[in-house]
Amino acid sequence: MKDLLKNVQTRLKMTDEEFEMYLPDAEHATKVLAEEKIEFLPDFKLVFYAHMVSLAKRLKEDIGLDCGDDCPEDEVEREAIEVSEKIIMPLAEKYKRDLDRMEIVLAAIQLQLAMEMQQEN
Repeated sequence: MKDLLKNVQTRLKMTDEEFEMYLPDAEHATKVLAEEKIEFLPDFKLVFYAHMVSLAKRLKEDIGLDCGDDCPEDEVEREAIEVSEKIIMPLAEKYKRDLDRMEIVLAAIQLQLAMEMQQEN
């Protein structure tokens, strides 16, 4: 996990000091994924954690997504949405920010893919 997080830090071009602020957020995601028994393939895991750290940074800096009204939530499995909410809602509360529903949906799409890949194996 340490190597993965170092790769996330490199991918996001963050200093050690900046990245360390978001380690508890990554640990929270890891905890929820373990509770829900969701595992990503290595490349997808890197993308997911980069997304979670980037999301935490956007929340901290109060930078919202601008996706318009096109939120394809009805195309994502409810279970994936619920896991996404378990991971992301506490981050929004931690940083005291309103959350665009699309943030939940984007993470849920990644989670749904991981869940489908697990079922195939």
